[in-house]
Amino acid sequence: MSKKRYCEENGINEATFYYWFSRSKENGASSGGFIAMDKTGRKGDVEVIYPNGVRIKVDIDLGLLSQLIRLY
Repeated sequence: MSKKRYCEENGINEATFYYWFSRSKENGASSGGFIAMDKTGRKGDVEVIYPNGVRIKVDIDLGLLSQLIRLY
């Protein structure tokens, strides 16, 4: 699937997608990647691991998280 189509299907602003995509390249996140999220309103643990080893873990409604990501 193309990046443009992915953005359209997931309600993500294309400029926002490319901004974060380029930021991930700048920070050397070459080993990371995108993962699919089940956003059916379930709560779940979401963990972000930065290249420097910092971990952020939150228990959040995945639908809410999806909406927050679309805003930024």
